[in-house]
Amino acid sequence: MSRGHDRERAVKRVLEAEGWVVLRAPGSLGTFDLVAMRARSEEVTPSHSRLVSEVRLIEVKSTAKSPYERFGPEDRAELLAAAKKAGGVAELAYWPPRGQLRWIRSEEWPQ
Repeated sequence: MSRGHDRERAVKRVLEAEGWVVLRAPGSLGTFDLVAMRARSEEVTPSHSRLVSEVRLIEVKSTAKSPYERFGPEDRAELLAAAKKAGGVAELAYWPPRGQLRWIRSEEWPQ
């Protein structure tokens, strides 16, 4: 197995431990690796709340040089478009060799 697939599974386990439902995207999609979803309660009034779905489309990278070494502008744009279409957020889970998992939200990505 490749390091990339191992990292995807590891990130999936981290998210599941935090209460997310996580699906691995089919390899043919290419835009993202994982879809994470969960419901949270949102207060509407002091006596009423509703469930709100959270959706995260996640690209997992484990490259040594930088998070963007194999996650260029076109890939980032595709992921942002898919997240917008899904009503979710786009994120990069960067977990380099011998490093720690770092979450990079789309607002932090280079233009």
